Amino acid sequence: MVSTYNSNGSTPFTLSGGGLNGTFQFLNFHVHWGENSKSGSEHQVNNVKYTGEIHLVHQNSETGQIAVLGIFMNSSQHSSDEIGNAANATIKEWVKFFTTAVELGKVNESTELSLNLATLMGNNLNNFWRYGGSLTTPPCTEDVVWTVFKVPIVVSEDEIDSFRKDIFSENDRSPQPLYNRIVYRNFLNETLSPIPDYNCCSDTSNNAGNKIILSKPIKYYLLYFLLLFFF
Repeated sequence: MVSTYNSNGSTPFTLSGGGLNGTFQFLNFHVHWGENSKSGSEHQVNNVKYTGEIHLVHQNSETGQIAVLGIFMNSSQHSSDEIGNAANATIKEWVKFFTTAVELGKVNESTELSLNLATLMGNNLNNFWRYGGSLTTPPCTEDVVWTVFKVPIVVSEDEIDSFRKDIFSENDRSPQPLYNRIVYRNFLNETLSPIPDYNCCSDTSNNAGNKIILSKPIKYYLLYFLLLFFF
């Protein structure tokens, strides 16, 4: 299931900063999930997978390079209302997404929905890992700049389970071998990972230099949902 941006002629939603080379325009986002709450993310940390993973795909209009933001999703047994009371507006925005998406029951069926992308992403976007890889879905394009945020957002297990029952039981791809890729991070004192990584971007004492910057002109916009199945 791919959610694309319908700009209706307005200013494109863009991504820059955080060590990215240039400005990238938002193309679409999609969600990966697994058969249970311990699987679903396409990245894992210390051999631990999350319930799901959001991929926000961007492209540099000058170079054609693709940059993907990956955000982990953790599920909670609490209801969306209970989570929403404690975890700001992010869960409420995802409820809108899940409620609409599960109603799309056929390939190529679509609908429009007004969502706030910044709200969907949550507030914990300061710490991230960075590496060069490929898309995880066909055509698995190489030379993709991956930014995977450290802190997951929390959604209700009921919402994820509705995808398992009404769309697919799972649509995630297992993590691929690291080979000789270097994984960078923009935060200090990472003591959890047994895999060597490297500090990237600017000095973490300069918080502004480390942050991913989302363009501000567009706050609310329409997303066009296109139901696609990836095998």
